[in-house]
Amino acid sequence: MIRVNLLPKEERVTTRSIKLPKVAGMAPFAILPLVLLLIVVSATLEKTKVNTLNNDVTEIQEEVRRLQPQVDRVKRLTAKREELERRLDVIKQLDHDRFLSVRIMDDLSRHMPRYLWIDNVTQLGPGQVTISGVTFSNLIVADFMMRLERSALFSRVDLSQTEKGDIEEREVIRFSLTSDLTPEDSPDDLTADVIREED
Repeated sequence: MIRVNLLPKEERVTTRSIKLPKVAGMAPFAILPLVLLLIVVSATLEKTKVNTLNNDVTEIQEEVRRLQPQVDRVKRLTAKREELERRLDVIKQLDHDRFLSVRIMDDLSRHMPRYLWIDNVTQLGPGQVTISGVTFSNLIVADFMMRLERSALFSRVDLSQTEKGDIEEREVIRFSLTSDLTPEDSPDDLTADVIREED
């Protein structure tokens, strides 16, 4: 049977044909669930990593709290050791120069010629000394200077001044010497054997 639609064109019911989209046009919609799935999986993995790291941080903090008493003890012991080392350095410095004056006087007495008297020895610092005294001749002063130069404790012995004077109506020579001290080069053992070897 043939149907004829006599309605005007404006009033006719039109039926549209439905066309299915092509497969190439559907590809983006098919990939979208895969992308979402990848995002969810990577987010889950990252969250797992973050949780693992948080657990590691917690364990490390626990370990630090557990070791803190030992760390504090080590710090206290280190501070005590530094204080002891500082005190020992002070004691060593005091001990190093403790016998220097005795050694100076001992060395002077061993190298002093006859008819020479020392009336003043002044230590100008750790490295220099002045010696003043009285004798009868400039030759005795020169002999004393040469003897001091041979000593291990004195070096660069220089004559500062000499002048004539009188003691109980006897003519004398007053002299003054300066000398560098070299205690590091001199022997620590001032026994009779060492003295004999030096003379």
